Amino acid sequence: MVAAATYNGTTGAADDGYSSGVQDLNIFYDTGNMVFLTMSAVLVLLMIPGVGFFYSGLARRKSALQLILLSMIAVGVVGFQWFFWGYSLVFSRGTSGNGFIGDLSQFGLMKTLGEPNGSTNIPDILFCLYQGMFASITYVLNYH
Repeated sequence: MVAAATYNGTTGAADDGYSSGVQDLNIFYDTGNMVFLTMSAVLVLLMIPGVGFFYSGLARRKSALQLILLSMIAVGVVGFQWFFWGYSLVFSRGTSGNGFIGDLSQFGLMKTLGEPNGSTNIPDILFCLYQGMFASITYVLNYH
């Protein structure tokens, strides 16, 4: 098995976020880690309607469908917020933050396509998806 190349930050300009059409961005990342994180995100996504079904079983019959739809709508709302500004406020590497909350340097997932996250084995965009699924399920669990 050939080890992945080490990311050294020299594959593109620092401000372009890298282009997947120009260069192969996956040469730096471990495929096994990427598959595991993707499958984990999919399994968390499957938990969200499961929570809706659980709470609909505890409720009265006429409000069961509303509880299932509430869980699914929450995924859309939280997902929108997470991918536009939530990820940037939580995981940004900017220096203008105060140490407790980040800045909006990655607003709308700017510059996250080819950058590795804290671990250089997975891309930042996949880590964003994984954490976004947990943000969604956390809201669904706390709302009901």
